[in-house]
Amino acid sequence: MPQSIRFVISGRVDAGRVAGWLAPGWRVVAERAGPLVRRYLDTFDWALWRRGGRLILEGEGGSWRVRWEPGGGGAPRTAPLARDVRFAAELPAGVVQREVAAVAGIRALLGVGEVQVTRRLLHVTDAEGKTVVRLWLETVRPPHRGDPSGAPRTSLRVEPLVGYARTGAGIAARLRTRPELNPAEGDELTEVAAAAGRTPGDYTSKVTVQLAPDQPAEEGVRRILAHLLATLVANVDGTVQDLDTEFLHDLRVATRRTRTCLGQLRGVLPAGRVGPSAEEFRWLADATTPCRDLDVFLLDLHERRRGLAPSSAAALGPLLARFQAERDRTHAELVEVLESARFRRLTARWRTLLAHRMRGGTEGTRAIAEVAGARVLRAYRRLVRHGRALGPDAPTPEMHRLRIDGKKLRYLLEFFASLWDGETTAALVQELKLVQDTLGSYHDAWLLRQRVLGLADEMLASGAGAATLLEMGRLVADLERRQAREAREFIARFDAFSARPVRIRLLRLVRRQGAP
Repeated sequence: MPQSIRFVISGRVDAGRVAGWLAPGWRVVAERAGPLVRRYLDTFDWALWRRGGRLILEGEGGSWRVRWEPGGGGAPRTAPLARDVRFAAELPAGVVQREVAAVAGIRALLGVGEVQVTRRLLHVTDAEGKTVVRLWLETVRPPHRGDPSGAPRTSLRVEPLVGYARTGAGIAARLRTRPELNPAEGDELTEVAAAAGRTPGDYTSKVTVQLAPDQPAEEGVRRILAHLLATLVANVDGTVQDLDTEFLHDLRVATRRTRTCLGQLRGVLPAGRVGPSAEEFRWLADATTPCRDLDVFLLDLHERRRGLAPSSAAALGPLLARFQAERDRTHAELVEVLESARFRRLTARWRTLLAHRMRGGTEGTRAIAEVAGARVLRAYRRLVRHGRALGPDAPTPEMHRLRIDGKKLRYLLEFFASLWDGETTAALVQELKLVQDTLGSYHDAWLLRQRVLGLADEMLASGAGAATLLEMGRLVADLERRQAREAREFIARFDAFSARPVRIRLLRLVRRQGAP
């Protein structure tokens, strides 16, 4: 079924005129007009919009409902809503919840704008009196008084019911001939987001810097670092407000990417200029670690709890409460960091520094493609050398070091993706991510296992029951098995990534732009 089709109305159009336009052939039955509030939700990174979806809360007559338009030809669905919604799991159980959760994941559903609407529903019926298409005649007031467009806007939306796509297309085709109706450019989400100071798709955690192969390396690296700073700053408010765990994750990744850029591209920027800021970014990375570790622990434990019997799930409650209390404390400490004068000085000075050309780097005048290719190859060789020295029983610190090696290579590939063939680069990043995922899962299991073991005496002293201690023991055993499983999986994935075919693809990729 096609998505609804919206027309912008010029002049005065009422239900009677619309009915006249569709006669003969279709009968139109109009309901009484009424007020409505329409509030659009999406994740901070526009996950729903990127998939063509629209999630809308509609308030009418003191009650609310959720409307989900999945895009891609999916039929709109509605469900009554009894409470505010922050995450997809809080939506009414059913298709809407499942489809939204599959796209939004663990990200919060945030308001991106709303409008006040007066609308009238027109039922287009067949010969038997059955509704086959809905027409919504709407007058939308500007989202706020400062809206430059001024006067209210009137529109007509054509919404075919399931199984009547062809009928809806025929009605839309007839309406399209009317001079009073013009197909709407864009959609209402774009309009309400603009009124709230946003543009759909204005944020992504990905590195999206466009570079020219022959531009000076100093200029290209400054552009990458400026992009990473913007990403970091964009996530500060959401981290402070604790809207969802991904704000801190993205802030932390932007910080880590910044450190990788400075470390892996030494010689491009003058060390004396960037060195002090590099130390400050290390301070920031260290400050984000405790809270992020606990976020991962809690996500892991909540996922485990969902698969347990009720009695076992209840037994994990005290451990979860202990982690949650510690997480709340570390988050409060992180907020102090992000609201500190030291953090403000770091971002302000770094922004100013990146805005101007920096002379003095030994490789700053070289073409960015040459420098990028050489550093990628060096990072790949280091990863392969360290990885081949490991086995399934390798010490955890060495596995963690290899995980960091993998992140450095992946970040370099992402920084300079615009210089190379996009399809090949994306495939290499995805294959590397498979290796990283096993190492990440291995390390997360090790960290959580160590933390749970360290809490055993404390939980016993605080009066935790036998069921809780027993469940903690099962958790430790499961985490140990998970480590062993991920270590074996790592060997298989790493062998594939370090094999000759991948090495040849990587060499061809970067040397196409003149890397040595």
